[in-house]
Amino acid sequence: MNEKDYEIILTLHETKNITKAANKLYLTQPTLTKRIKNIESELGFELILRSKKGVLFTPFGESIVPYIKTINSSIKDMKEYISSNKGTISGNLNIGVSVNYANYKLPPVIRDFTLNYPNVNIKMIVSKSINIFNMLKNDEISIAIVRGDFNWDEGKIPLKEEQVYFVYQNECDIDNLNSLPYINRHTDAAFQSLIKKWFNENNLLMNSSRLDIDNIEVILEMCEAGIGWSVLPQVCLDKFEGYKKPLYFNDGTPFVRNSYILYKNSYYKFPQVELFIRTILSNKDN
Repeated sequence: MNEKDYEIILTLHETKNITKAANKLYLTQPTLTKRIKNIESELGFELILRSKKGVLFTPFGESIVPYIKTINSSIKDMKEYISSNKGTISGNLNIGVSVNYANYKLPPVIRDFTLNYPNVNIKMIVSKSINIFNMLKNDEISIAIVRGDFNWDEGKIPLKEEQVYFVYQNECDIDNLNSLPYINRHTDAAFQSLIKKWFNENNLLMNSSRLDIDNIEVILEMCEAGIGWSVLPQVCLDKFEGYKKPLYFNDGTPFVRNSYILYKNSYYKFPQVELFIRTILSNKDN
C-alpha cells in the first residue's frame, strides 16, 4: 500500500459512496473499483461491501481505518517538516580528533559551526591519531583530524605545519641535557621516531633520568618548575612561560609536526561534512 491507497480508503470511509469518492479523488469509478480490489488482494481481506445505501466497511476494514489515519497524519507532518526545513543543514556528523588539536584548537571550530548550523548533531571522539585514523578506515567517523603523516589515498588536506621546541625552565645548552631529567610523553610512532632521530644527532640519551608522563599540561608545569625538560610542538606552548627553543636536524631541516584533515570521498557529498571542513580551515590560523 502507498499514500494514494491510504487516501482512497479514508475517502471511502468518509463518503460511504463509490461515485462520490471517485469524484473527490478525480478518478473514474472503474479505476477506483480496480484500485480497491488491488488493495484488498494485497491485504488478503475484503475492505468494503456494496449495498443499496452505498458502501459498508467490513469489520476488518473498520479496524484498520484508525491506523491509516495515523499513518496519513504522520506523512503530512513529515512533508510539512521537510517543506519548512528546506535549505536547512541538518543530520549527523561523526568526527575523530587528535588529543592536542581537541585541547588547543577545536573549541572555536565547534563554536562557529554550532552557531551557523545548530541542527547538525555532532558526535566527537578524542583519541590518539593512530586510533582516529583506524576509525576512519573502518567507517566509524566521517572526518579525522590527525597529527603526523598517514598513508591515505582519499581526501587529505594539510592543516598545519608546527615547529617542535626544546622546552625547559630557562635557557640551557643542549650539550648539558644528559645531566637533566628528560620528560617523555607517549605519542604516535612517527613522532617518537623523529624525537629519537634528534636525540641521536645530538648524542642525547633518551632513557637516562627519564620521566614518563601522559599529560601535556603536567609536563609544561614540570618544565616551568625546572624538574625536567621536554620536546613539544608549538600548539601547546601558547601559555608556556619558561624557555623554548625551535629544534632543527643536523642537515638544517626544521623539526616540524604536520596535521591533516582526512576524509573518505563518499562522505564529502554530505553538506555537513563539507561545511565542517570549511569551518576548520577558516579557523586554522587562529
